[in-house]
Amino acid sequence: MLRGRRVRRSTSLRQAAWGAVLFGTLGCFDAPRSAPQRVQHGDDLTPHARSDARSSTDAVIVVVLDGARWQDVLVGVDPSLGTLAPSEVVPAERLMPTLHAMMSRGIVVGEPERGEPMQASGPNFISLPGYNEIFSGRTPAWCADNDCLPTQQTTIVDEVRARRGQAGVFSSWAPIARAAARSPGDVVLSTGMPGTEEFRPDHDTAVAGLAYLVRKEPQFLFLGLGEPDEFAHQGDYRGYLGSLQRADAILADLQLTLASMGDRGRRTSVFVTCDHGRGLDFRNHGAAWPESARVWLVAAGGSIPARGAVVSKTGHRLRDIAPSIRVLLGLPPDPSPDAGQPLLALLPRGLDDR
Repeated sequence: MLRGRRVRRSTSLRQAAWGAVLFGTLGCFDAPRSAPQRVQHGDDLTPHARSDARSSTDAVIVVVLDGARWQDVLVGVDPSLGTLAPSEVVPAERLMPTLHAMMSRGIVVGEPERGEPMQASGPNFISLPGYNEIFSGRTPAWCADNDCLPTQQTTIVDEVRARRGQAGVFSSWAPIARAAARSPGDVVLSTGMPGTEEFRPDHDTAVAGLAYLVRKEPQFLFLGLGEPDEFAHQGDYRGYLGSLQRADAILADLQLTLASMGDRGRRTSVFVTCDHGRGLDFRNHGAAWPESARVWLVAAGGSIPARGAVVSKTGHRLRDIAPSIRVLLGLPPDPSPDAGQPLLALLPRGLDDR
């Protein structure tokens, strides 16, 4: 995000303890990850990749881990980036077991050596352009930095509200409110610390967002978790890894919440992604670090089929997320020439033939 605010360390310690309790309850670290199915995906899908959906999608939740590198999320801890004990150098499925369990039940885009990578459109790979791309489904030509004006583009949030659906946006970083909706007055927006522009701890963002999920059962919910980027800009790799573990605990809590919601929870699709990657130096990202364009996506639940790792012939962009959500929710496509395209691999049979 290039903002350099410090995360409250006391809160981080509290979150770490909370995450450890949740991991212990679920036994996540001991659960083996099934090998993801390798699917050739480009302009078409191989016949074995097609599968009927077991449930439809009535709602979508998007969780963004700000600045979370594909290397840590999909491969594992890099011992060259910090002074770590041998026990801390673990593969990705141990660092983020909940996320990797999602991969076996849905799809993952952006794994290394699986075709063309998934990328932010840029050209400046920083937060507010990335969030504009995620919400609008378009290349964010109107937003080049984190100081851009509130969006005048219709977003997926606006479209859900136009259909009289409930939509909520909860974010630790306050400026996300400027990307979320063209008509923010029609949306439940909770970004940053209430009444201020200050950064809010991810734990508090998650508590507020999950309470809203249970109370209102929205058709669209956004959770923006910002601590990975905060620690990375400080050059604190251990703190960054801890923030990924806490984000994974939040995903586990989200799954428990959906499980308690019966059919509504089963008919909810969850997308997990990031707004940008990181430079080779780990601390930075942006136009001067073109490798920070690389992002990733995990999606599961609702009508999303279990296809595992997707091999893309043409590559994907962050702008492809919103069009995919539109198809799942039965919203009309965006006719704009700079709009993204639905990711065919996450659509159930019948929809992926469009």
